[in-house]
Amino acid sequence: MIVDSHQLDAEELPRFLDARSLLQPHETVTQITLLEGGVSGTVYRVGTSDGREFVVKRALEQLNVADDWHADPARAIHEARAIRVLHALTPQNVPELFDADEETNTITMEAAPADWLTWKQRMLAPAETAGSIDHVAIARSLATALASWQRTALHHPAVLARFADKSLFEALRVDPFHRVIRGVHPALAPAIDACIDELEQAELTLVHGDFSPKNVLVPPTPGPTPWVIDFEVVHVGHPVFDVAFLCSHLILKSIHLPQRRAEVDAARSAFLAGFEAEVDGVLRSAATASLGRHTACLLLARVDGKSPASYLTAAERETVRQLAVDVLASADPEAAFAELTAGAEHSASRAHPASAELTARKEPS
Repeated sequence: MIVDSHQLDAEELPRFLDARSLLQPHETVTQITLLEGGVSGTVYRVGTSDGREFVVKRALEQLNVADDWHADPARAIHEARAIRVLHALTPQNVPELFDADEETNTITMEAAPADWLTWKQRMLAPAETAGSIDHVAIARSLATALASWQRTALHHPAVLARFADKSLFEALRVDPFHRVIRGVHPALAPAIDACIDELEQAELTLVHGDFSPKNVLVPPTPGPTPWVIDFEVVHVGHPVFDVAFLCSHLILKSIHLPQRRAEVDAARSAFLAGFEAEVDGVLRSAATASLGRHTACLLLARVDGKSPASYLTAAERETVRQLAVDVLASADPEAAFAELTAGAEHSASRAHPASAELTARKEPS
């Protein structure tokens, strides 16, 4: 039975931190900031009189989206296990976990410097406020981290055994993404089902499950290594998912940001090249053989699934939709994906073969 956690409020935080022995004697909470952007729970940044800072996160059963979307809040404790494992592997890329409270499904972890923002925020920000960001360097660092996680887990069955349960991945990814778009686009069911089967049946290595720019924290200037956060969906599965997930997000940003298309596309290329260079051969083959089809599924999910990309305009959503449909309906999805995502082929200003039909079609509510 799923037991929901009550909403974590700012007034409760000091008492909670004290009860969990996270505050030193005479140390007090001096600042509490509610962090925006998450859909799975409540997240606060907390500062203390000793100059220390924490991030406190409580998972909720009902996610903060328009649709009816539920998941077991005990995923917070699952996330805590993942943070411990991945921080040990790549401490430069993963914050340290300080506490995990199973009774309230609340975790407390290291906070990044206050001037760090998510990679998504940096990409979407106006040029004058985005900071001096080296997108290619960030992508290369993420490729190195992901390859390290997958490579290490592949050779350590004990690590894999701790994350064998795929129920959270089903509830937070396959159901709201793949199965929803399957209902919206029944003609594409064979291609979507093939992706679902691969994701559900594979037990090759550790998969983050939400490897996206919104879960990457970066400094305002090049130098420090970016952090990866949000490990609720970590599981043993198919290595293609994380690669396709990040690629899909970068393609969305490329379509939405024509003025930054060259650098965003260069980051995607650098990520793929870095990952392929550093990961084991068996994982490399698995992650690239059906990358186009999986990326297209995830693109379609971001316009027709339960968690659409809110920053896309109606025209951009139609561009993404048609790109994904063209790939999934193709007899050779991998070739179609390579062609449609090459250069300016996915430009929002470029007419698709079915552009007249798309212009006449009413945008779904």
